[in-house]
Amino acid sequence: MLALDIPITIPQLADECEAKGLIPTNCEKLAQMLAKNFNVTAEEVALLKLNGTLLGFVFPEKLKQVGSIPLNTTTSVAARTAVTKRSEALNNFTATKHASVFEAVHLSKAKPKTIQKLMSVPVIDTAGVVGVIQICRKGTTPQDAGPDFTNSDVQKLLGFANQLAKCFK
Repeated sequence: MLALDIPITIPQLADECEAKGLIPTNCEKLAQMLAKNFNVTAEEVALLKLNGTLLGFVFPEKLKQVGSIPLNTTTSVAARTAVTKRSEALNNFTATKHASVFEAVHLSKAKPKTIQKLMSVPVIDTAGVVGVIQICRKGTTPQDAGPDFTNSDVQKLLGFANQLAKCFK
């Protein structure tokens, strides 16, 4: 009997990633799975790892080279998420004061779209915050980007972040 393409779950993927950490192939798998769960593309998923007082992108790969985000940056949603340990959904992201240097990086050959909506959750283990996961919806307008993120979406992402914390060590 042939093995069927059985979908892997977030906890199974977390176990798989724990040994090797957030290497590029694991990050790609995590992004694909998170994207599928929130009906976005993988390039609308960001994984940031805390290194001392800096948050660095581990996915998307292209954002690694752009630089890190100091936790004391007042215009960074990711930094605010890490410092306050609070999750949030920003369904009018373009009106939110934020660092836009990372948005200027073209992740694909398609015409760049603007982040219209964003969810940001801390990744917390027993030692405290180890990273941040963000899911966004891009488009030319908020309506074009898709549905608003709900409190239920934020709770779902937070649950995934809790399961994935062991990958961020």
